[in-house]
Amino acid sequence: MIPIDMLVATSADFALLRKGRPVASGSWHAVREARVSRERPFGIGRVTLTLRLGEGGVFTATDDAPGWDDLIEAAEQALPGWLPYRDWWRAGAGEEAIVVVYTHHD
Repeated sequence: MIPIDMLVATSADFALLRKGRPVASGSWHAVREARVSRERPFGIGRVTLTLRLGEGGVFTATDDAPGWDDLIEAAEQALPGWLPYRDWWRAGAGEEAIVVVYTHHD
């Protein structure tokens, strides 16, 4: 059975599949900024990744979707300067529930 939502990522691009069909996608070279947020600061809650793309596009994924680890691993490889996962909440120091993990530099 195919999961309702599934993330897929390669060294060139990424996508959200719904019932096996792409509903959102983008390429790593189009990413201008990446932010992560969590539902409950100071605690364990769902993590959301928001990728801001060129031309005003936005791609959003959550850590409960199959393929999350592959997406994060691909982002770390494709986006120089990506903040490693182990440092996400350290950078936010708890109070901040939103952390910028990548910013594109020309």
